Amino acid sequence: MPTLSMHSRADSSAWPKFRNGEGMLLLALLAVENKGSISTVLRKARQHGISVLTWDADAEPDARDYFLNQATPEGIANALTDEAARLMPQGGQFAIITGALSAENQNQWIANIRKRQAARYPNLSVATIQPSDDDRDKAFSQAQTILKVFPQVRLIMAISAPAVPGAAEAVQQSGRKGIDVIGLSLPAICKPYAHSGVVQTIFLWNTRDLGYLTVYAGFLQAQKKIPTAATTVAVGRLGTLQMRGTEIVLGTPLLINQANIDSLNF
Repeated sequence: MPTLSMHSRADSSAWPKFRNGEGMLLLALLAVENKGSISTVLRKARQHGISVLTWDADAEPDARDYFLNQATPEGIANALTDEAARLMPQGGQFAIITGALSAENQNQWIANIRKRQAARYPNLSVATIQPSDDDRDKAFSQAQTILKVFPQVRLIMAISAPAVPGAAEAVQQSGRKGIDVIGLSLPAICKPYAHSGVVQTIFLWNTRDLGYLTVYAGFLQAQKKIPTAATTVAVGRLGTLQMRGTEIVLGTPLLINQANIDSLNF
């Protein structure tokens, strides 16, 4: 079965080239960066009978068949906000370093972080939100600026994988105590900072399981084995997963800290 897997940053002209060069594309799996621009292309693909599944970050719902959601935006945001509140029991300011300002998934996380903070933790406030463009060096620079411009900040929440070690390095080099870093990232790039005590907690989904879900769901869709209006779906070794409309949800975020980070090899 001809399949195309791509990130939405890729040139959309890859679609017609793929179809013309290798026959009709039956299935496309994408991680979406800018859903507005890529959704137009995806709708055209679906008009040609191509099944479209998104993962990691979603397109417009009418531009794909299913979204393979690593965790709900609410689940991710609540985990991060609750952890910030645990680390700041007296309240105070925290800063957010995101990836690209156009990243739909991260914008949803931020919206839900604000919602959770307003509802549960009125003694916390967001001092600033700065982009890193998924670049570790830029996150380092942004964190340095935050520490200078917002001296009351007691925690940096980095919600892009490279931003966590970037922010942690800035905090570590500053020599300032009492400033924690948390976020969404990979254990492999955060281990030194977790062991030094700068990074308190990171959250992530099981990346192997997300990859497995993506491929398995693609197989099910190609075989037309995902029932319409289903609320659950059987996904091989992952067992039965919940569905929310046309989203298949992998599960709740995994909490990673100094106690378990060495056991995770990704």
